[in-house]
Order: sequence, then C-alpha cells, then structure tokens
Amino acid sequence: MEVKLSQRNEKKVEEIVKILKSKDTFLITSHINIDGDAIGSELALYICLKKLNKKVQIINNDKIPSIFKFLPFSQKIKTYFMTGKKVNFDAGIILDSGSLERVGNVKEIIKKIPFIINIDHHLTNSNFGNINWINPYFSSSGEMMYFLCDKLNKIDRNQAICLYTSILYDTCGFVHRVNKYTMEIAKRLIDKKINPEKIAQKIFYEKSIKSVNLFKLALNTLKFDRKRKICIMKIPLEFYKKTKTNEEHTEGFVDFLISIKGVEVGILFKEKKNGTKVSMRSKGKIDVESVARKFDGGGHREAAGCFLENKKIDEVESLIMEELKWTEY
Repeated sequence: MEVKLSQRNEKKVEEIVKILKSKDTFLITSHINIDGDAIGSELALYICLKKLNKKVQIINNDKIPSIFKFLPFSQKIKTYFMTGKKVNFDAGIILDSGSLERVGNVKEIIKKIPFIINIDHHLTNSNFGNINWINPYFSSSGEMMYFLCDKLNKIDRNQAICLYTSILYDTCGFVHRVNKYTMEIAKRLIDKKINPEKIAQKIFYEKSIKSVNLFKLALNTLKFDRKRKICIMKIPLEFYKKTKTNEEHTEGFVDFLISIKGVEVGILFKEKKNGTKVSMRSKGKIDVESVARKFDGGGHREAAGCFLENKKIDEVESLIMEELKWTEY
C-alpha cells in the first residue's frame, strides 16, 4: 500500500523541514506525565536532528518512566530541574501536547524561544505554535513523526524502535485509533530489523512486584455501574505509601478496566498531594474526551484524562460520574 500524505499535510511537513534545516539549536519537549508516544516521538526526532549536525536537547517536566529506558538515547532526556535556567534555543518543538500549559515547568524555557513548532494528533490542540501541524486522523504523534523523519533523512533502526514504540503504545497494542496507514507504517518499521515482540514485552509484560502489590489494593476499590456499563478504580495516596510506589506503577491499570467484558468505560482515579488525576478509556460508544474537556483535560474519544487541582479523590469521582450521566451513548 502506498503511504502518502495529503497535500495539506505534505505542505506542513515541508514547512517544518525548512525550519529544522535552517536553524541550529533546538529544544524538544512534550506534555507532563510523559508517556510512550511522546518519548518515542522525541527520541526519533532527536536522532534526525543529530544526523543534521544540529544541537539538540530533550527537556521534559517529568522523569522518563523506567519501562521506556530501553529506547535508544533515552539517557539523553533531561528534566527541567536538571537543566538550570541558562539554556537558549533557536526553535522549540513541542510534541503530543494539546496546549502550552501541558508542558509544565518547561514553559519557562519556551517563553524565551523565538520560534515554536507544534506537532500533535489531539483534536483539542490550541494551535499555540508559529507552525502548527495538527491532525487527529493520525493514530499517534509517532505516526506523524514517521513522515517527518522520513522526509528529513532515511529512518534508521534506532529511530524505527522509537517510532514503533510510540505507535504501539498509543494505540494500546493496535486496538485504538488505527487508520488505514498504521499497519503499513508498522510493517515498514519492522523491516528495519527491529524486534516487535521485544518492544511489546517491554511495554506490556514487565510489571514490577511493587506494581502488582499496588494493583492488589486497587482491585478492592472496583465499582461497577452495570446500567451505564462503567467500571471505576481508585488509588488514594495511602496506597502508594503502603506499597512504596508512585504513579508510574499504575501503568496499564486503566486498560485492565476496559478489558472487562460488558464494560464500555473504564475510569482510574489517582490521588496526588495537590489534587486528583483521572484517566479514562472507552470502547468507542462513549466519547471520554468530551468528558475530560469539561474539566480542562483532553485526549481522544477512546482515551482521555484530566487533573482536578486541590480536590480529593471521592469528590472527583462524584464530579466525573455526574458528568457521565449527561453523556450520550
């Protein structure tokens, strides 16, 4: 199958390529609570720019989750608090982030950058860049990055590992948002002699004992709304203390909820010191992005989230469930 961008998307890629070739120093960043799609996309682009002999830094708000440390050059990713304030860039490239606020503390660096490139596949993106390539048709930011990297220079094996990870992660193992090109792109990346089985195992099948212990506690909080086909799970702060874990250890919990037969929506509530984070998954009948948007969150129809500042976990549960009452099925 021919994998070709539309004329409008091709024009956007050409605009971005022109900037990437003309400038010398770049910041690459993405959203808070960094995930596999964002990390894989960042690293693939990092490799591209290094091939062009550019000076590049990847700086995120949060540390990279340990399950993604197998990715090539992952040790190059820094956090805002590691960099200090004496950093200057010709251009900033923000990936997979629906708004400038979503990059967290890195926004303080971005304020000083004269040119911003915004690349994202979220429908609710606020178009905050000098160049905005936004298209919700793509399965992931990694899928968009495939076209950009392919335009810049030949995709190598390391980039293929990063891009395949992005796509695999954000489609939940090719379950959500798979378009007519997704599998062909995955095939082309596999043709670069990567090991798709090993990547899948790293992402989905390497739960730590700590994570399992946290999951055991969380299972006791399961609630079902059988009429509306909703399943919820809660992780109060005390659970993290009991199991000596953190939010990173909740990876995959919300996907378990949506795997239950008869459940259309799975919701995971994660309490933090300054509020409660909500992660939602849907099998497609219910648009969870529209619910998240009501609370200044975002995402996709099948996967979305939000953060309610300074609110306890039980209060947030009530607010979300009340909003779902008015959501069309």
